[in-house]
Amino acid sequence: MTAVGDLVSGLDAELVRLGYKPSTLKWYRGCWRRLGRGFASCSAQEFSLDIAMAWVDEACGGFFEKQQAGTLKPADVYLFRVAAMLDDFAAQGAVLRRYARSLSKLSAEQADVLAGFQAWLRAEGCAVLTVRAYGPVAGEFLAFTASRGGLAVLDGGVIGAFVQTLAGYAP
Repeated sequence: MTAVGDLVSGLDAELVRLGYKPSTLKWYRGCWRRLGRGFASCSAQEFSLDIAMAWVDEACGGFFEKQQAGTLKPADVYLFRVAAMLDDFAAQGAVLRRYARSLSKLSAEQADVLAGFQAWLRAEGCAVLTVRAYGPVAGEFLAFTASRGGLAVLDGGVIGAFVQTLAGYAP
């Protein structure tokens, strides 16, 4: 298990590294403070998804009831995302970018690798839509591997960890 404060610090550093906007970071930090108070009220030092989800449920005035009734507001979903993101980071050491995928954070070298991959797909006769669909995932893979030593040290563990970040997407 990981101490809540350590987990929040690590996730904050990762969001900064990923280029999250200052206004977004400010919002996450405020939520993390509220969540931290929720953990403190339970005398919990270590992160637990159960405690985090109990906090979400309380902070939203009945998240799970609203979910069942189909009356969730965007603010409710955002608080759920805060807890889920902490859990993902605790388990994977990565932010699972389910909502906003972006290739803008690739280095010039990574962008060249991605362009080469897309050129190879086209040369192999892949459809335009296939190339377009594979590009963002390949870019996410490059960004993910960069945080783990790059392609030069790629192994099955890194590939497996990346595949786990895709949980929830269609096959």
